[in-house]
Amino acid sequence: MVKPENPACLRNQDPIFQAMSPWLKPQGHLLELACGTGQHGVYLASRLPHIQWHLSEHPSQIQLSQQWVCEAKLANLHKPIPLDVSDLLWSKELTHFNYGYCANLLHFVNEQSAKNVFNGFSQVLNTEGLLFCYGPINEHGFTSEGNQALDNWLKQDINPLAGIKELDWLKQIAKGAGLIFLERLNLPANNVILIFKKA
Repeated sequence: MVKPENPACLRNQDPIFQAMSPWLKPQGHLLELACGTGQHGVYLASRLPHIQWHLSEHPSQIQLSQQWVCEAKLANLHKPIPLDVSDLLWSKELTHFNYGYCANLLHFVNEQSAKNVFNGFSQVLNTEGLLFCYGPINEHGFTSEGNQALDNWLKQDINPLAGIKELDWLKQIAKGAGLIFLERLNLPANNVILIFKKA
């Protein structure tokens, strides 16, 4: 059986690793939200053996990552658990994570689900735990023609309430959830990693 493959993961996984690895030196447990095929988890966990990488995905999509995870056979990569970002409260079993991570998620969901992402990570992260959010952002509007085209596609083909979020708005809702903005890392193709810390 051919593994499901996300071409975007192949393009961005190494830039993401290079940007995040200096922040992931202390060992700990990381929760990845909406892991998709699991390619990011496999790539990053294989290069960060001191990080226990816990995958999660919407219950209806959780099978996407099974083949990647099983074939990788990494001791520090855990099979995905069902987690719906639209839920206001996440499972009480998800606690005491040192790190959180999501990639190409916030622009695929509506504003309420984006708020739930920050509120959920605030529930499960330890004090001073770090959250990494990868993807495109707006800064007083679109930062490129490519981002505007992506936003149009999202609204037309995925969800009319989806779309690229404003940086200031993301900082505001994160702060409301108890997550303080630390730093922005610029990556290729008009993407960024936003780093937040649990207060």
